[in-house]
Amino acid sequence: MSAVDGPVRSTSGLDHYVRRGTGSGHAPIVALHPWFGCWQFWLPVVERFPERDWVLVDLYSGAAAISADDNSFDGLAAAVTALIGEVADGPVVLAGNSTGGLVAQTIAIAGRPPLEALVLVGTGASAVGIPAPFRATLAEWLDAEGAPTPELTRSAVRSLLAADPDPATFEVYADAVASADYPFLSAVLRGVLGRDLTDQLPGIDVSTLVVRGEQDAARTEEHVRILCAGIPDCTSVEIAGAGHSPMVDRPESFGSALRDFLDGRGRP
Repeated sequence: MSAVDGPVRSTSGLDHYVRRGTGSGHAPIVALHPWFGCWQFWLPVVERFPERDWVLVDLYSGAAAISADDNSFDGLAAAVTALIGEVADGPVVLAGNSTGGLVAQTIAIAGRPPLEALVLVGTGASAVGIPAPFRATLAEWLDAEGAPTPELTRSAVRSLLAADPDPATFEVYADAVASADYPFLSAVLRGVLGRDLTDQLPGIDVSTLVVRGEQDAARTEEHVRILCAGIPDCTSVEIAGAGHSPMVDRPESFGSALRDFLDGRGRP
């Protein structure tokens, strides 16, 4: 892979993705963003890995080809699977935050495409135990019936973070959510809330890092415990001062944890 600045068109079922890197021979990192976040959430960490190729997937772009129905989540997982096959010749490091993490678990359990490692960020095997305030935010957004207000959209984005980034960056995040297809986002979110992978976790046969922000409003220490109890080769780390998306709140700490994980397992 080589460095590409703009969106790259895909035939996977996802309209496009963004590529960063120089094709240095390391296993590429395919990164999946959270719902109410966007692919740009990963940029603060990407710059700390100049030796790595990154594929930043715009999950919202699946709305162009994936129906907004009860099968949307499975359709999204299938599209990401196809995209990995499109962009990589061998195993990849698959990283997913929140909904992206549940997609990543689904792919790892299926056993294809081949993974070098798995990184699960601010996620869990199911929606059981999500704190009531965060669940209320999700319910309010789902009840907006196609027309969430700008204030509601901003509130949903803020729920992922320990603190707002600079105003211009925050507007990029909020605009990405506001411009996405509401029926598709809603259908995938409902699929997330109804999914439980707990009993399937032992089927994940790659080294896995679970990352939680200390101030995560959506996922608790119990979610981390369940993941690490079920995945045979699993380690976890908590990032101080970070929320649901620690790569945004504390990119230095997140980057260090990710590098230690990859280097400590002899990754290429």
